[in-house]
Amino acid sequence: MTAAAPKKGPAVEPGGFPLNEFIVFSLIGGIVVIGIISAVIAGATPKGILTNLGFYVSVAIIFSVLALGFNLQWGYTGLFNAGIAGFYLIGAYVAAIAITSPAPPIVVGDVVVYPGHLGGFSLPLVVGVLLAMVAAGGAAAVVALPALRLRADYLAIATLALAVTLQIVTRNAQNITGGAIGITSVPPPILFQGTDASFLNAITMVGIGGFVLFALLVILQFMSESPWGRVLRAVREDEEATMALGKNTFSYKLQAFALGGALMGLAGALYAVTLGYLSPESSFAPAVTFSVWVMVIVGGSGNNRGAFVGAFLIYGMEWLSVQVRDQAASGLAANYLLMSVLFIALGVGALLAVLAVQFVGRRVLDRRRAWLLIAAILGAFGAAPAALGALPIGWCFALFVLLFGFAFVVDRAKKSRRARAGIYAAATLYGVGWAFILLQQLAPNAVADSFFYIRLMIIGALLILLIIFRPEGILREKKRVLR
Repeated sequence: MTAAAPKKGPAVEPGGFPLNEFIVFSLIGGIVVIGIISAVIAGATPKGILTNLGFYVSVAIIFSVLALGFNLQWGYTGLFNAGIAGFYLIGAYVAAIAITSPAPPIVVGDVVVYPGHLGGFSLPLVVGVLLAMVAAGGAAAVVALPALRLRADYLAIATLALAVTLQIVTRNAQNITGGAIGITSVPPPILFQGTDASFLNAITMVGIGGFVLFALLVILQFMSESPWGRVLRAVREDEEATMALGKNTFSYKLQAFALGGALMGLAGALYAVTLGYLSPESSFAPAVTFSVWVMVIVGGSGNNRGAFVGAFLIYGMEWLSVQVRDQAASGLAANYLLMSVLFIALGVGALLAVLAVQFVGRRVLDRRRAWLLIAAILGAFGAAPAALGALPIGWCFALFVLLFGFAFVVDRAKKSRRARAGIYAAATLYGVGWAFILLQQLAPNAVADSFFYIRLMIIGALLILLIIFRPEGILREKKRVLR
């Protein structure tokens, strides 16, 4: 009598080293390191470097809060918001108007130098933040009330119309918002004076923003794993089936959209006190909405960690492009090395992402060989910048190691068409980086002026690759199985 075959249970992913998390945090760390190198080459002081890094972290935290709000609306509930910049604007201006001192118009002769703005209430910062969240969340609820009963297209149209309308109104309502000049002299949480004021303000905002972000991550994680969060995911997956179970899906969608709008208002309040001034033209343009979309898509929708990581990664590329552009404009001899390091880091990031996603995730390679392969590629890309000032033999050695590693990768991925395509794309991106370095040697000023826009091309290429090969984002949403 033969024994019965054991029943097959659900496949369980093996535990181990969190490679995806290691990759994304390494990329963020690489951005910080290259930014520090840029500041050192420019001759910045240690406090100046820390102030610059503090600004990066503070603004990245603000975008993280924006991304968490959008992730609650779209990632968990499936509600597409095309007007993130509008709710961001509401929070920033409401907080600024509440906490600023009186700002009467400034008139010189018959010329209005500054039209002034509504305010002068000098309320505490906490009160201003709460008012910003209530105003933005209320605006989100008002927009969602009629739009949620219609198709999802109408919600996107309504929110986009709100954002554009608010920007136009803010620009023209001079006596209320300060017009195109905006609101200046927004007080920081703690007013420092002296030579170290900028450094102390930056560190203070990092501390406050870090506390707010940590608290939000804990609260949102608890909410997403609660029965309320499970209903949101059910609405996203199948609203009709959720309604059949007796759930008021309209109420849940309204709650999620209003809470997401309130988080965007919180981000606006943090932005106002971080920068100290507001302008409707640059700070709240539709490009802000696009940036938040990219952050959530890249990091991973339906995943709070993904929204956080995507914000630091995508804004880090913008911050880094500004650092390198300023460095290129300075005309220092070490600029070529800095540009090389930047594109090498981008190439390493792309290749490591492909390796982690395509090889380890698909078990094309075991972990030991995958780590050896990653080490080989890192060695190759580390040898290239060192060879910039070396003899031709150095260049030949670096290129040999690089090509050998690339050939080995392609050989191991020959059975996976997607893996091979991803590796070719990453290598192409790296080659484009070297092409720009060569162009900079021929026309450094032209490349320096256009480098900020080259960043958009790089982000677009990475986004296309990510959507094709890993649409769920770098840190995918945790799969939940009923037991």
